[in-house]
Amino acid sequence: MEVVGMCLSWFCLLMAIFVFTCFRSLQCHRTRIHIHLFVAFLLRLTFDIILWVERLYSKRHNEQDTAIRSVPALCQSFEVFREYLRLCTFAWMFIEGVYLNSLLSTAVFGRPKFVVYYVIGWVISIPLVVAWATAMHLTLGSNGGCWHGHMNTLFYWIFIETPRNALLVANCVFLINIVRVLITKLRESNTSESQQVRKAIKATIVLLPLLGIANLVWLVPQPKVTEPKEWIVTYNYGLLFLDAYQGLLVGLLYCFLNTEVRDVIHRKWTAWLDSRTAHQQDPSQTTLTRVLSVITDVRGVLRRKWYAWQNTRNPHRRHHSVVTTATDVRLSVMEDGHCKLDGEYVNMVNSNPL
Repeated sequence: MEVVGMCLSWFCLLMAIFVFTCFRSLQCHRTRIHIHLFVAFLLRLTFDIILWVERLYSKRHNEQDTAIRSVPALCQSFEVFREYLRLCTFAWMFIEGVYLNSLLSTAVFGRPKFVVYYVIGWVISIPLVVAWATAMHLTLGSNGGCWHGHMNTLFYWIFIETPRNALLVANCVFLINIVRVLITKLRESNTSESQQVRKAIKATIVLLPLLGIANLVWLVPQPKVTEPKEWIVTYNYGLLFLDAYQGLLVGLLYCFLNTEVRDVIHRKWTAWLDSRTAHQQDPSQTTLTRVLSVITDVRGVLRRKWYAWQNTRNPHRRHHSVVTTATDVRLSVMEDGHCKLDGEYVNMVNSNPL
């Protein structure tokens, strides 16, 4: 279940990035932020899939330690990069909330300060992760393995969990404000009470995966062994589903299920089918037409060369007859009584000799 969700999320995010970057009509500030969020998701899932494949390989070959876990420095580096990318993912979710809240709260839409967004999304997480990794290294040393159980340490909660949960709480505030503004606008438009509630609920459900608010369930304490089995199974599978399929939900909701994106893809697909149908409608006739056109052009060139050679041998014939027909060459009559013959101007004279 987990690996299926990770692979589906990875593929969906990759295709969403491709769509947003290839179609110019979809490129805007909103999709620009989406792309960075999708990239952070994609990179984190890449590390998770690599670790899962490596564990599967070791199990099939009955190896106690995997290739990565057998090298403490490499294993610890993987954990550091995973936590960094996880923090970056939540940071870009926070930026999504900031941007969406600014669109609804401000009357004048200015250009977003993407330099600030880049610092928040990719840079601020670096000192936090470095501080956590340094604390873990000083505490456990270089022989601490892969830092098993690092999520239960005090350093992890100070440098990783606290900033991450702060971003989620801020997104909760943004979500409440967004729903409040939405309900206010619906009331001003004289919408019925049922429609107001329905649209507000729909907006909340759609924004939950984008803002990452559902990840607050990680704050729920892990069930103990003595608790009911049903609750333990529900808790574990719920967290696995949320962690593995969140990228898939975000990619579907904000790319492939978006009306604007579907319209652009539909137009491109229809245009490609029309062009392909036009070329494949009658291949034999198309080829024959091209061959006849080439033969006609060659005949025209040869005929002109022949007349030019005859005129150089007998200059007196130059002013007597120049016979051209529509089947020999293509002529376009000019306004001054001349005709253009493949870039050369030739005087039209009477073909009857004096």
